[in-house]
Amino acid sequence: MTSASPPPPGWTQRPVVPASQQQAQDAIIGYLKKTLAALPPGTTLDATRYSGGTNTPPCKDVTNGIAPKSFSTIGELNLPPGVDPVGIVARLGDSWKSWGWYVIERDGFRKPNRFGYAPDGYILQIMAKDPVTDPPTLKGDSPCFAGDLPDNRTPFPTVLKAD
Repeated sequence: MTSASPPPPGWTQRPVVPASQQQAQDAIIGYLKKTLAALPPGTTLDATRYSGGTNTPPCKDVTNGIAPKSFSTIGELNLPPGVDPVGIVARLGDSWKSWGWYVIERDGFRKPNRFGYAPDGYILQIMAKDPVTDPPTLKGDSPCFAGDLPDNRTPFPTVLKAD
């Protein structure tokens, strides 16, 4: 896996550290719903195959104390019949750019892909599957937060739709 290329001149990321797991989850849901609203009507994000699609992995190795965590989710982007899954990858990248995000296609990942970096530190990623006719995966990650925050959040929706 390779690292991301540096952002363009003038683009600055100022992560907003979530004060709770609920705050991180709510922000991710907001970005995912905004993403779904930019796609053809009827598009859903389905985390059924991913055991609910949420995780709070450690952000880095820590030799002392509790490692910071992030909130992450993943699901399949189910598109209406006749919509090209490969074309949706570039379309989402363009949508994220229009929001002021830094968006790139990264080497070391299945292509086509787009990684969208929000100024507040959240990340969305869409990646085609093999075969490319299968639904692409859409993933979201929060900025790192204190690892000792309690896991007291509402259940994450297994299927997410634009409002």
